Amino acid sequence: MSRKLFYNARVLTQDKRYPQAAAFMVESGRFTAVGDDLTDADAEERIDLQGAFVLPGYHDAHIHIWKVGNLLTHMLDLRGVRSMEEMQEKLLDYSRAHPEMSWIQARGFNEADFPDQRMPNKLDLDKVISDRPVVVTRTCAHQIIVNSVALNAAQVQPHTPAPQGGEIKYLPDGSLAGHFTETAIGLILSKIPKYSAAELRMMVNAAQESFIRLGITSATDPAVDRDLLQVYRDMERNGELKVRVHAVPIRVPDGANKVYPNPERYDADFLKVSTVKFFADGGLSGRTAAVYKPYLHGNETGVLRLTHDNFLQWARESQEAGLMIATHAIGDAAIDLVVRVYQEIGSGIRHRIEHLGLPSDDHLAMMRSLGVSAVMQPIFIRELGKNFRDALEKERLEQLYPCRKVLDEGINLALSTDAPVVRTIDPAVNIRSAMDRTPENGEPIGPGQAITLSEAQYAYTMGSAVASGTQHNIGSITVGKVADFQILRSENAPRPEAVYIDGQRQ
Repeated sequence: MSRKLFYNARVLTQDKRYPQAAAFMVESGRFTAVGDDLTDADAEERIDLQGAFVLPGYHDAHIHIWKVGNLLTHMLDLRGVRSMEEMQEKLLDYSRAHPEMSWIQARGFNEADFPDQRMPNKLDLDKVISDRPVVVTRTCAHQIIVNSVALNAAQVQPHTPAPQGGEIKYLPDGSLAGHFTETAIGLILSKIPKYSAAELRMMVNAAQESFIRLGITSATDPAVDRDLLQVYRDMERNGELKVRVHAVPIRVPDGANKVYPNPERYDADFLKVSTVKFFADGGLSGRTAAVYKPYLHGNETGVLRLTHDNFLQWARESQEAGLMIATHAIGDAAIDLVVRVYQEIGSGIRHRIEHLGLPSDDHLAMMRSLGVSAVMQPIFIRELGKNFRDALEKERLEQLYPCRKVLDEGINLALSTDAPVVRTIDPAVNIRSAMDRTPENGEPIGPGQAITLSEAQYAYTMGSAVASGTQHNIGSITVGKVADFQILRSENAPRPEAVYIDGQRQ
């Protein structure tokens, strides 16, 4: 492979030892030199970047890769619907267009965007589709609505008990609402025919193409089951992975009465398996995140999905297997459980907390002392701000997803989108959200928790690499690391001009 010299650039290396440079050399897919004056370097190819900015490729530290691809290929996308009627219309049109589908699946509605803000139920779905089971997933993916046919297919009855950490909702007359939250969604989802390996591969490929256009050269898929993990392994062996994937298998599947065993570690250029995933609570926008103080206008305090003793046992098993632990924890009650368990198991391993919506100062201090990374999504403020304002009073809003406090405490911050929970996977939009914390409609939420452009860029590159345990290989333009980078005409350009992976233009 030829030696390539990229020069006349403004290289923001994200390496704190050498933060800026004017040129760099790439050979055999890695950076071999970084500096201000490499004009005398021996290179077969010289690329004049004409003053453009260069950043490492972004690493989205928490994005459901196959689910992003699923909405592009096999599922109806309801993100952005503005009324129950619009949702029903889209479902009906989709079902008519796909008579071959045995189950109709859709995702993305947010009842806060509806005029009456009413949560759908089975009756709303029965009105438009009664010949096949329908499953509609709320935008947060922690709640689903199903029609009567789906209830029958899953053999869920009014007396069916909800699994620990989940809820089955009822209508005022005592009949099933077709509304399930958290672990209870597994009662339905486990009955849907599984996607084939070929279909999963198609979804991953669709997602990869959309990532590369935005400068995302690596990503953490934070909830991988055994079938998907096998697909990732097969794709890696066949050279089909175009972005580097940090796959994080789940230990406790929704609705299951057993725990999956720890996965085997796997470490290849385009696939790494070194971390496992747990869910401590639900989603804040749907009021299932576990909080101590009830949400506004009610007495709900969310759903705690793990018991202390079970989580302690399972986390200790994973740590003893040499695995990092990534735990979804948004509400303060869930975060409290997670940091206590992390402290009890003790570790030389750098664990993670996903989302970290409402941590206390004590939680942050404990995270710093334990070396726990915070994997956060400022884009939630932009797209779900209305939900947050409806659920939380001013005091909690001011401390919501506190990126500023996380950095000031000395905690490693990684940025991500959690797509397809949100519509956009664009790092540029997410970075702006970290900087201005402004919802699509309304005033900023917790503006004191904003961070700077350079801090957000670091969190999207090196911070995410540290959180995934891949900082030795990606995250900065440093000699010896893989040559994954992007060229931008301005430092905060909305799109990269070019993207390179392994030193090759994509």
